[in-house]
Amino acid sequence: MTSDVFIFGLGNPGQEYSFSRHNFGFIALDSFSKECDFPAFSHKKKYLISNKAVSDKNVYLIKPLTYMNLSGKAVKEALNKHGIFKISDNNSASNIILIHDDLDLGFGSYKIKFGGSGGSHNGVNSVINSLQSKNFIRVKLGINSSDRAKFDYGADYVLSNFSKEEIKKIPDILKIINEILSVIISDGLTKAMNTFSRK
Repeated sequence: MTSDVFIFGLGNPGQEYSFSRHNFGFIALDSFSKECDFPAFSHKKKYLISNKAVSDKNVYLIKPLTYMNLSGKAVKEALNKHGIFKISDNNSASNIILIHDDLDLGFGSYKIKFGGSGGSHNGVNSVINSLQSKNFIRVKLGINSSDRAKFDYGADYVLSNFSKEEIKKIPDILKIINEILSVIISDGLTKAMNTFSRK
């Protein structure tokens, strides 16, 4: 029986946020969608969604439209729509993956993690609060750089656009993230974590 996998990319809707650091999750999801030739995203009330079979899994790609701080509302609605009403504390939820930017990681680095708190990331905390669980996979994308010193507040920095030099490096980062997602889908979290150590 084919199992379902849900991959959520976090970000803010709207053209003005398209290339912002906070939208790295959206950018990564779009890259994976293109790499695996997913159909065009369909517009639902609170999210965009695309779906196809990958490695014998029924994979959903979902971009919340509720803005970052309320991401959990869209995540919960999408999961409820497709049959996951509650994540058990005993369920590893290895079929739920969240991709998001991380201010504590340097630009160009990434980290695969299961569970734990959302730290200062309002989008992740919104998902945790809405699902009443921390038990899902996170793929964290580093965004910290020397440019941060130009901003008085972290919130202003994450909403700023990537620099020209960063934009040049993004395709190589996305290539690795695509590989990570493919391994999680086909072989599971443990295999992905063993294959892709923190970089």
